[in-house]
Amino acid sequence: MVTEGNESWMEGKSTLFQKRKERREADQLRRKQGRRFIKGSEITLDYEEKNGTWLGGMVSQDLGFDNRIIEVDWHIYPPNTHSVTHKHNEAIIIVLRGRGHSFIDEERIDWEPGDTMYIPAGAWHQHFVTSDEPGMVIAIKPLPIQEYLGEMNITYKGDEPTFNHEYRPGTFLEELKQIGKNI
Repeated sequence: MVTEGNESWMEGKSTLFQKRKERREADQLRRKQGRRFIKGSEITLDYEEKNGTWLGGMVSQDLGFDNRIIEVDWHIYPPNTHSVTHKHNEAIIIVLRGRGHSFIDEERIDWEPGDTMYIPAGAWHQHFVTSDEPGMVIAIKPLPIQEYLGEMNITYKGDEPTFNHEYRPGTFLEELKQIGKNI
């Protein structure tokens, strides 16, 4: 019987067990040193031309977190635009601002602030912002584990997004303060 803190394999003297123990200890140290917090003022928004959206990482390995399974970021879709049709592994999208609809495998889903969408793995989907304010969402995706397993992919159907090149978001904090003003 294994009790917490007393894993008998760790007492083994074989090279296999000793190397495994070393890897585990190095992994635990990396986890302790990983980032656990980010201030809103540190989040930067970058424009992604392929999809016509502004993106800002919140929790990702690129920002110093040691996240292994999920990643969280902001997506800001400019007003009166739509994304390219695409598919990837599963995602959860929480709508914070704007109004519109999405097609998920040809099913139309109307959304507004407070709504949550689940995008199944491999589902073709496209997002349309129909309001005069941007669509602002939190996207939660299992990218770290997919990357580790060699399964990270995104496929574009071949259509083009609708661009709004005049739209420029403020800072992340400025955009965050706009949430709820038009509900």
